[in-house]
Amino acid sequence: MSPEILSPEPSPEETMLQQAMESIRQEQFAQARTILTNLIRTDQQNPDYWVWLSAAMETQKERLYCLQTAFKLDPTHAAARRGLILMGALAPDDSIQPFPLNHPRPWESKLQLTEEKDKPTGLKKMTSNSAFRLGAALGLGAVVLIGAFIGLGVLISKRPVATREALGTSRPTVTPYATNSNQVGAVQSTIRPLAELLSTPYTPTPIYAATPHGEAAGDSYNGAMRAYNKSQWDTVGLMMAQVATAQPGSVDALYFIGEANRLSGKYQEALNYYQLAITTNANFAPSYLGRARATLAINPNQDVSADLDRAIKLDPNYAEAYMERGLYYLAKKDLKTAQADLLQTSNLSDSPLVELNLARLELAQGENEAALESAKRANQMDITMLDGYLVLGMAYQANDQIDQAVDVFETYLKYQPDNAEAFAVLGSAYYHRGDYETALKNLQQAVRLDPVNPDSYFWLGQTALAQNDSDNALTNFQTALRLNPESFDAGEGVAKAYMGKGEYNNSYIAIIKVEGLITNDQERARFVYVRALSLDQLNQPEAAFRDWSEILSLPVDVTTDEMRQKAQLRLEEIHSPTPSPTVTFTPTLPATRVPSKTPKPTATRALSSTPTP
Repeated sequence: MSPEILSPEPSPEETMLQQAMESIRQEQFAQARTILTNLIRTDQQNPDYWVWLSAAMETQKERLYCLQTAFKLDPTHAAARRGLILMGALAPDDSIQPFPLNHPRPWESKLQLTEEKDKPTGLKKMTSNSAFRLGAALGLGAVVLIGAFIGLGVLISKRPVATREALGTSRPTVTPYATNSNQVGAVQSTIRPLAELLSTPYTPTPIYAATPHGEAAGDSYNGAMRAYNKSQWDTVGLMMAQVATAQPGSVDALYFIGEANRLSGKYQEALNYYQLAITTNANFAPSYLGRARATLAINPNQDVSADLDRAIKLDPNYAEAYMERGLYYLAKKDLKTAQADLLQTSNLSDSPLVELNLARLELAQGENEAALESAKRANQMDITMLDGYLVLGMAYQANDQIDQAVDVFETYLKYQPDNAEAFAVLGSAYYHRGDYETALKNLQQAVRLDPVNPDSYFWLGQTALAQNDSDNALTNFQTALRLNPESFDAGEGVAKAYMGKGEYNNSYIAIIKVEGLITNDQERARFVYVRALSLDQLNQPEAAFRDWSEILSLPVDVTTDEMRQKAQLRLEEIHSPTPSPTVTFTPTLPATRVPSKTPKPTATRALSSTPTP
């Protein structure tokens, strides 16, 4: 009996290659391409990767390119040579040895096989051999034909023939977020795809920069566009690199390599390719737009107005550039300029993204009813647009339609379970519904996914305050204010938390610190109300009298009934003949409905990042 021989663990690369080969056998070609392109990124000089990639490609020219690349790397590579012979690119050669379908690991050749006497023979040997050969699929004569249909030839011949299809914008989904697999489970495969909910097929809008290419690179370019519409960014980069090689000076190919990097989160690499595209052709407008987007992804506070202006100057009808510039000014709270650009976008395009971003603008302007209508139109135009659900939920919430908001947010999170901002907004919706336990669960998940999102801590503070947990409320409000020092709402929350603790001197100090952050009459009313409550508790009747009087002088629509009733009561008490020396009532703290910094979904940049018409 032979001693047992322990096999070393396969390397990660070997495991990935085996996965790719199994995907090819199961005709899961897109998955195989993704794995193989990742392998090629780590080792572009490995001919085996290129040979297997040829089996996963869509067209004969793409397969030929991969085999030729493998042959250049290793002219003696048997599988590459047999593939080129089969395709007529090389003369026949009987001396070529077959290539194993099950890729041999380096350590396997060193093992001594002890079961030689049990090996099957003849046809049984051919069909049971675990090292079934790809090369047999590419043999000569009758063996060539039979083998080709058994091995790699079957894999290629069974592939659907690539057809010319309408190029279109991929579904405007969210930029990939960093997901902690220990915290968020994968989307269940039982969830019904959103596309199935469409009553009629959605017709994608042509991609702005997509242009026909000649014979030398046409198939590679079309393959890249098909991969683009499927969000297969690694394949896009690989195929566009083929275009750039076949047709030097193809600025659109360089631009799309930049897009592939940006949309997969590789922003610095994207910037390099956008710059190369600009160097190649300084009059190609999309390169400036791409550079602006990648720059903002790295630093949201960077000034990219010059690139956005340049893109629009080069093409005054570039709807996508107007939209991005509108979002840029919206983020800077320059609502007038943002509105002009977004309205110009609506004149140039009928994309659902136009309605979606108008809804964003209207929410920022406080035009909540108009925002809801715009969000509904965006959702109806393209029910597969995930960001549409996020903004629609926010619009429902702004209109106090909390049940509808919760339903929409939960639908969104079924398909995008790693969006911290969505959990934060859903938590705030449950807070407004009065379901504080569920609000707390969603807000804690938001913090786990993104520990630096101030809105999550703000709503945690509000929830704790509603549960009379002033200590926890104070901690969360202070964190929110530290992360966003410009937030009036967080500063007001700190003051209210101190009041809940009975520390009225601290509440007075906290509220006067944020007076300079007030941006509208509603915030002014809330500021004066909290200050008046603090002054009452500090036994400062004259100063409190001025604040209560101001509340009654403000427009009715910026105050609440509770504020006005309390102001009227306190004014009467302060003017009574025998006023109490110390006020001892417990103040009622108004819940903040919506932060002055309206929570914007994480998809804000993603919406602008997704190519649109």
